Order: sequence, then C-alpha cells, then structure tokens
Amino acid sequence: MIELVGSPRNHLLWVVRHGESTWNAIGRIQREIAHPPLTARGTTQAYAAGYALRDKKIDRIVSSDAVRARQTAQSMATVLSVPATVDGRLRERAWRRAGTLADADSHRPARLEDPTERIRTVLLDLDAMDGSTVVVTHGDIVCAILDMLHARDATTRHWRTGTDVPNGSMVGINMRRLSRLVDLP
Repeated sequence: MIELVGSPRNHLLWVVRHGESTWNAIGRIQREIAHPPLTARGTTQAYAAGYALRDKKIDRIVSSDAVRARQTAQSMATVLSVPATVDGRLRERAWRRAGTLADADSHRPARLEDPTERIRTVLLDLDAMDGSTVVVTHGDIVCAILDMLHARDATTRHWRTGTDVPNGSMVGINMRRLSRLVDLP
C-alpha cells in the first residue's frame, strides 16, 4: 500500500490494468483506436482481480471506455456486486503527430500524448467521492498515475512502460494523501 500526502479522506484507490486482450496475446499495440476484446485468460484475470478485492469494501468501479477495460470492469463488478461506470479520460495514451491522432499501425515516427491533465482531473474527481474505488485502465495510465503521485514501490519500480505492467495487476493507493495533484501545473 502506498501512502500519499494531502486530503483528509481515508479511502482507497485500486488501480488495475485490464485483463489480457486478443491483441496483447499476439504482442500488437492497441492504443486508443483499437478495441479488441479480452481473451479467455484476460477474463480469468479480471475475475481474479475481483476476487482479490472482495474483502476491501469497494464502493464502485470506474473504467476506461476501451472494450478490454469495460469487460474487465464488468467481470470485477459481477464479483464485487458494485456498479461499474465508464470514464473516457482513463483511455490509453494516444499517438500524436503534428497535433493529430495517428494510426497505431503506422510505421512513421510519432509521439504519445501527455495524459497528465486528464488523469489529474479524474483522480481529483474520485478523491471527492467517499469510499473505495477501483480504476480499470491501461498499463501506460497505471504508470502515469504512479508517477504523478510519486507512488512507486518495490513491485512497481520496474514498470517503465505500459507493456511492463502485467495484465490484471493492481496497486492500492491511500487517497487521504492527494495534495500532489493540486500542485501540478
């Protein structure tokens, strides 16, 4: 568990990378424009994440709008008997080229968008809610959240990119310490 500095609330945020998708299984990059479904293994990972959180008093699940994340969230919601909602701000980072979205299969150089502001606003919105929340998102967004909150630990320190974050993995963060987000430019 990672303790942060700030907010007086005492609730938890569980950040979960979606289960394995059909494209993850073949090593293909998905980004924000592709929406492959979960594999059987990915569905198992999703249910396993839900079962691992059964005794954590989860109040809600908020998911990226990508199919793989929504399927993960719905599987977890079934186990946890809580509502699952979708928030497009949790979507995977987009490829950008000259200010426009680029095709993920293009071989031309491109750069990834900086998701800091949209992730910051999601986390502040979640901090305003009582209780514990599960966020189902993508590996690169898991890394962004950990980096924004300076919340790396021995397990997550080696996760340099989204593909380093194992499908179905989860990290718990105590949200009572969230002032770092307010101070971001």
